[in-house]
Amino acid sequence: MTIAWVIRKVPNVAIRGAWPRYARCGAAVLAAGLLLGLGTVIPPAAAAGRPAARTVVSFTWGGGFANQMGALPIFRQYHTHATYYVPSGLVCVPATDPGCTSSPYLTRRDVQALAAAGNEIGGLTVLHVPLNQVPTAEAQREICQDRVTLTRWGLRVTDFAYPFAVVNRTLQDLVRRCGYNTGLGAGQLRGAGLCQFCAWAETIPPRNPYLLRAPIEVASVGTRWTPATFESIVTGAQRHGGGWIIFNIHDVCARGCALGVTKPELSSVLAWLAGQAGHGIAVRTVHQVAGGPVRPAVPGPVPPPIRGPGVSNAALSVRGQGGVPACFQTARYGSNTATFSYHPAGGPGGAGAEAIRMTGRRSGDAKLLPTLDLGQCAPGISAGRSYSVGEWYQSSRPVRFDLYYRTTQGTWVYWTSSPAQPAAGRWAQASWSTPAAPRGATALSFGLAIGSDGTVSVSRYSLQPVRYSGTRLLVFAVVALALFGYYMLRRRRFHRAGAARAGAGPDAARGAGPDAGAPPDAGAPPPDAAGPPPDAGAPPPDAAGPPPGRTP
Repeated sequence: MTIAWVIRKVPNVAIRGAWPRYARCGAAVLAAGLLLGLGTVIPPAAAAGRPAARTVVSFTWGGGFANQMGALPIFRQYHTHATYYVPSGLVCVPATDPGCTSSPYLTRRDVQALAAAGNEIGGLTVLHVPLNQVPTAEAQREICQDRVTLTRWGLRVTDFAYPFAVVNRTLQDLVRRCGYNTGLGAGQLRGAGLCQFCAWAETIPPRNPYLLRAPIEVASVGTRWTPATFESIVTGAQRHGGGWIIFNIHDVCARGCALGVTKPELSSVLAWLAGQAGHGIAVRTVHQVAGGPVRPAVPGPVPPPIRGPGVSNAALSVRGQGGVPACFQTARYGSNTATFSYHPAGGPGGAGAEAIRMTGRRSGDAKLLPTLDLGQCAPGISAGRSYSVGEWYQSSRPVRFDLYYRTTQGTWVYWTSSPAQPAAGRWAQASWSTPAAPRGATALSFGLAIGSDGTVSVSRYSLQPVRYSGTRLLVFAVVALALFGYYMLRRRRFHRAGAARAGAGPDAARGAGPDAGAPPDAGAPPPDAAGPPPDAGAPPPDAAGPPPGRTP
């Protein structure tokens, strides 16, 4: 499913869960006219000549985690709703992700259930990545394509949250261009003892709808939140003129946890807010506060084609962030210890190389993969075509190719693995022709995986469509013509025999007439009795063991 999940085989990947889990939830802007319709009771302070304080609270959820469904009955109990910011590429879809029952992420059915219950669904990028670490075009694909997918699912998507609360003016402009009305940050308001010189609440309407201000995420940066923490933030805003408070939450936990709340804590906060309805406090979704039209979905830019060997930075010659080759990511899963090290000129012919050492292996494997993204690095493929994957390597133990493909939804899914490649003391080239790419596959990532204690170094990746030689095509054509000719001959004989039997008439049955006797080709086997089909009983190809799992 996701690559952090799809890839249990691909751990620490920037997909379904490969980036740090601390996703910043999304929010939106508040309309002053709506606020005036909240039915607020004027407190004693207003009777003394000061204007009544009006405070609106929004609960937002980020990360797309399945445990957030635990909040749904609590919101129903108090007749309130929330905004759920969803990374569509991490949403589990049973058609492509058979392990949805054990996925850490919301399923598509969950998302539809949340919307049907009156909650808002907002955008959080496709793969929940920090947008300041990718090129602008890739960031635009992440923002726009998330909204395109959610819209295709029949949802009305108007509000966005910046993953990890990373935001700048360029990203704000991309959010606007992708058709959103608002973008939510975090940490710009005081709360939980932090940001003591910040404002008490976001204004209504907000001064910048593409950077909605909010306190830090619930239970983040080492803070301990209780129901009293929520109450103090709301009452502080109320005492200082009111405004909009947006709480960002990620998890519903069985007990206290980072970035989350327990069900009793959430119930306590909502019960308290329900009791404040007569004192100028109301709970609304981001869209209920911000308003604005539902704009048409805008696709992101088409990725440029990858030239040459078919893989960006194929020779690993360019170092990227964190010391990993640019356009690549490390991946590990299972119970083992894997260390990765980059060597700028350690590969064949002076190319770069990545060395992987595995120790204490009980399960799983490790590999280096072209980045699982939306097109900046991941090479595109066409469904139904076969491809030749290649890689140079040195290894102390056998290795094998692990392959992942991207769906039209943007999800990365484990596809298949090659037969084992032998250990190699010197640099050797490994290559393998894949089966036909699955339906809906749009991109491919692959790498030689080590699944035992030992070392492997890799370099010079390549990916090309399988092209048949002229000789091979000629052989195929001859075989096809021979089979077709054989079929037509058998068909002609069959029809000739049938016509002869029909022309003999009833007299033939009585033995009358000079031509009575056996019809032409009597005793010939029927046209389909040609023996067992070719390769009958042959074992299925690629019985190479169980698949490695899902994405990170």
